[in-house]
Order: sequence, then structure tokens, then C-alpha cells
Amino acid sequence: MKKAFLSELIILTLPAFFFVSCNKAAPHMNGAPYMNNAVITGPDARACICCGGLMITFNGETRPYTGDFRLIENSGDIGITDKDKFPIYVKVDWKEDTTNVCNHIFITRISRR
Repeated sequence: MKKAFLSELIILTLPAFFFVSCNKAAPHMNGAPYMNNAVITGPDARACICCGGLMITFNGETRPYTGDFRLIENSGDIGITDKDKFPIYVKVDWKEDTTNVCNHIFITRISRR
């Protein structure tokens, strides 16, 4: 009798732990702050092996090709195109593109300021 009760208790309680642990919201869903304020200065029209995509700066520079800018590897996925009016002020989360030597970045979350 005690074994049956203990088995039923475990069977009924165990799923509750899974449901509680799976309901935790991801950081971008619960209003977590963005990593950086940034400025997307425009498309990169240079013709080189590591060129192309959108240029982004994290130091407030608004002119394309000026200062320390990075290139966005996944620029087609972030909802900004060549037809937008630049500069575009944004808040972003990003990570380094470690798959190549071109020093590009991936935008993981973006919002216009």
C-alpha cells in the first residue's frame, strides 16, 4: 500500500517540476536590456571578399565607412533593407561571427530607438 502511494505521488509530482521549469521566459521576452545602442549607417557597397551587408557602429558614428564599423552577417534577417533611410538608430544584441575571418557580427535581437 505504501509503495503504491509513493509511486503514484512520484508519477503525479514529477511532471509538475518539468512544467514549472519550462515556463521560464527567455531574456528577450521579459524586457531584458539590450547589449548596445548602435547606428546602422547603410549598405556596404565595396567589392571585396569580406564586404557586403549593412554597416553598424557602436560609438555613435553616423557616416558610412567612417571610424570603427562592423558588418552585419545576417542583414537580410533583421528587417532593414537598402531602401530604408540611413542612419538608423537601433538597440541590439549581437555576437561575433566565428565561422570566418571577416570580422562580421550576427544580430540576435534588434529594436529601433
